[in-house]
Amino acid sequence: MKLTQIKIIHFGKLNDVTFNLNKDLTIFLGANEAGKSTTVAFIKQVLFGFHLRTNKSPFFENYQPLDHVSPMGGSLTFEDEAGTFVLNRLYAKGDPKKGVLTVKLNGQEVPESVFFDRIQNIDGSFYTDSFIFNQDMMREINSLSQAELMEQIYFLGASQSHKLLDLRDEFNNNAQKLFKKNGRKPVINQLINQIQDQKDVLAETDNEFSNYRELEEKLNKEKAALAKSQVELASLNEQGQKVSLLMQKLTNFKQYQDLKRELKPVQFSKESYENAQAIKNKIADLTESLDSLTNQLQEVESSNTLSNKDKIRALVDHKAEILHWESESKDLARQVETANQDLQSYEQLQPEAVKLSKLPSETRTQIKSDYQELKKQKEDANNLPGILSLILLVAGIFSAIAISNLFVRFIGIMLALGSMGLFVRTRQKNNQSSRKEQTFIEKYGLNPNEIDLNNLWNEVVQIESKKQTLEQLTQEQKTLNEKVKNFIQELNPFIQGKAQTFSDIINLLNSLQKLLDQNYLAQQRLNDLAVQLQERKNQLAKNKIELSNIFAKNKVTNFDEFSDLKKQAEAQEQLKLKVDALQNDLQEDLAQLEKVAQDPSALSKEKQEIEAQISQKQGQINTLHAESAKLENQMNILANSDKYFAEKQKLSDLESLLAENVKDYLANLLTSNWIARGLDLASNERFPKMLEDAKKYFTLLTGGRYVDINLDKQLKVKRADGKKFDVEYLSRGTSEQLYFALKLAFVEQVSDKIELPILIDDAFVNFDAQRTNYIVKLLEELAKKTQVLIFTARKDLVEKLTIYPIRVEKLTIYPIRIEKE
Repeated sequence: MKLTQIKIIHFGKLNDVTFNLNKDLTIFLGANEAGKSTTVAFIKQVLFGFHLRTNKSPFFENYQPLDHVSPMGGSLTFEDEAGTFVLNRLYAKGDPKKGVLTVKLNGQEVPESVFFDRIQNIDGSFYTDSFIFNQDMMREINSLSQAELMEQIYFLGASQSHKLLDLRDEFNNNAQKLFKKNGRKPVINQLINQIQDQKDVLAETDNEFSNYRELEEKLNKEKAALAKSQVELASLNEQGQKVSLLMQKLTNFKQYQDLKRELKPVQFSKESYENAQAIKNKIADLTESLDSLTNQLQEVESSNTLSNKDKIRALVDHKAEILHWESESKDLARQVETANQDLQSYEQLQPEAVKLSKLPSETRTQIKSDYQELKKQKEDANNLPGILSLILLVAGIFSAIAISNLFVRFIGIMLALGSMGLFVRTRQKNNQSSRKEQTFIEKYGLNPNEIDLNNLWNEVVQIESKKQTLEQLTQEQKTLNEKVKNFIQELNPFIQGKAQTFSDIINLLNSLQKLLDQNYLAQQRLNDLAVQLQERKNQLAKNKIELSNIFAKNKVTNFDEFSDLKKQAEAQEQLKLKVDALQNDLQEDLAQLEKVAQDPSALSKEKQEIEAQISQKQGQINTLHAESAKLENQMNILANSDKYFAEKQKLSDLESLLAENVKDYLANLLTSNWIARGLDLASNERFPKMLEDAKKYFTLLTGGRYVDINLDKQLKVKRADGKKFDVEYLSRGTSEQLYFALKLAFVEQVSDKIELPILIDDAFVNFDAQRTNYIVKLLEELAKKTQVLIFTARKDLVEKLTIYPIRVEKLTIYPIRIEKE
C-alpha cells in the first residue's frame, strides 16, 4: 500500500499544504523547526488518531494549530491493488479524541475496517516501534546499557517485543521489591525477621509454655525432617522428570539423526531462479504483447483504406482559395449594392443628369454643341454695350441741352445718336438669343438658365462610370460563380448531398480534411505498431537467449527442471531448518542422548528405580505429616493462655502474610521468566527468517566490514576477516547499525501483511560522510522493495541520492532539484 498524497488542512504550524509523493523514495528537505517532524506526526495521527500522549508514545504529541482555526487535520491517500483509499480525519471541539475518521475507497465511503483489515489492524504503538526511525529512537537506543541493547536486538523478531521486555522487567522489579537474598528492606525479608522476633517472644514466655516449647522443638525436628524429605522428594521428582524428558527427547533425537542422514547438498541458485522466472514472465508478457500488436496492426491496416487520396488532398488544398472566393463574393455583392444605391441617389437628386445619361451618345453630343453655341451667343449679346449706349445717350442729350458751346453740344448730339444705335443693336441680339433659348428648351426640355449644363455633363460622366462599374462587377460575379460551380462539380464525386453555399463547401472540405487526418494518424499508428512489433521481437529473442544461458549455467534444460531443482533445494532447506531446530532443542542433552541411544533400556530401568525411591520417600513424608499433626494437636491443647494465644495469633498472621507475599513473589518471578522464555521462543521462530535481509542491510551499513549474522544459542556477527563476535562485544555504533538493519528486515518481513511507508526523520543526523554513503546505498536498496519517506536537514544526503526533494522551509513548501557539483 503506497502513500501517494498528504493533504494538511490545519496541523501544528502547517496550514493548507499538499504533498504529492513518489511510490518508492521521497525526501523532505528542510531546516530544523521547518515542519518535518510535524508532517511525520500528521501521518501517524491521521492513521491512528489525535492526542494519544496517554499511550506513552513520544511521537504522538499535541499538534494543535498555531492559529485558532478549525478544523484540525487533513487526509492521506493510499493506493494498492484494491484501488485508492483516502483517509480523512478531522478534529474540532466536541469530537472524540481520536477525531472523526472518514475512509473512502475509489471515491465511495466505506467502513474503517476495510482499510485497517488490510494492515492487520495494527495500532499506533506498533507502527511507531516498527516503521519509524528518528532521533528519539536513536536516543532511546543510546540510553540503553549494552545488555539491554543486546536484548532489544535479539528480541526484535518477536511481536511487541519492546512492551514485553518492559513487562518482564516490571514483573522482575516487583519480585525484587518483595524479596532479595541479602536484602533487608523487601517485604518478605522484613516478614522473615519479624517472624523470627515473634518466635523469640514466644520462647521468653512463662514456664507454663515449657511443655509447649518441648512439643514445638519436637515439631520443628519433625518439620525439618519433613522438609528434608520433601527436598529429597523434589530432587527425586526432578531426576524423574529429567529421565522422562530424556525419554521424550530420545524420540526427537532419533528423528534428528534420521533427518540429518537425509541432508544432501543441492546446487541451486535462488538468484538465478528468480532471474529465470522474471525472464520467463517477460517472455510471456512479450508474447502476449506481440499477439496484441499483430492484431492491432491488422485492424489498422484493414480500416486504413482511402482511395483518391491525392485528388482529395488537391481539393482540400483549395480551401484557402475558397475562403478567398467567399470574401471576394461578399465584396463584389457589397460593391454591386453600393453602385445600385448610388444610381438610385442620382435618380432622386439629379434627374436631368439621369435623363441625359439615358439618351444616345449622338443626341448628347448635339445637345452639348447647341448648348455651347447658345452660351457663346448669349455672351456676345451681353447687356453691358446696351447699358453703355444708354449712358452715352443720356450724356449726349444732357450736353446738347445744358451746354451752351456749339461744338460741345454737337459732340453730345453725336454721342447720343451713336448710343441710340448701339442700344438698338444690342436689343436685337438679345431678342435673337432669347428665341434660341426657347427653341433649346422646347427641343430638349432643358432650361439653360436654370441648370448648369457643364456640371450636368460631369454628373452624366459619373453616372456612366457607375453603370460601367456595375456591369464590370456583375461580370466578375458571374465569372466567380462559374469558378465555384466548376469546383463543386469536382467536389461532387467525393461528397454526399449538394453544396449550396460557401459554408457548405468549407464544411465539406473540412470533412475531407478530417478523412485525410484520420488516414495520416492511421498511417502513423501503423508505423508505430510496426516499430513496437520489431522491438518486442528483438526483446523476445534477447530474453530467450538470456534464459537459455541461465539454464545452461544451472545445468537444466527448461524451467520445469529448474522448478524441480528449486523444490529440492527448498525441501533441503526445510529439512535443514528442522535439523537446526531439533539440534537447538537438544543442544544441552545432545551428548547424553548419543550415549542413551546406544542402550535405551538402561534409561527405562533408571526411571523405574527413581519411581520406587519416590514411592518410598512419599511414605516417609506421610508418616512425618501424621507425627507433625499429632504434635500440633498437643500444642493446641496447651495453648490456652490469652497472652500466649495473642502472641501465637500474631505469629500466625505474620506467617500468613509471609505466605501471601511469597505467592506474589513467586508469581512475579515466574511471570518474568515465562515472558523471557516466550520472547526467546518467538525470536527463535521469527528471527532466523529476518537474517537473510538483515545481512544485506548490515553489510551495507558497515561498508562491508561485517558480512554475516548468525543465530545459534546466541546472536553473533561475522566480520569480513572471518572472525565472529557476540553482540555484547560490539561497539555501540556497530550495535546501532545492527539494530537498524534488523528493524528494517523486520519491516520487510511483515510487508506481505502490513505494507505501510517507512518514515525516517533525521535518524542520520549524527552520521559522518562515510556512514552517509553507506546509508545512501541502503536507502536505494530499500526503496526497491518498500516505500520510504525521508525527512532530513542534510543537503549532502539529498545530493548523494540525486532525486527531487520536497523542500520544507518555514511555511512555504515547493520542489527543488539539488545538482551535484
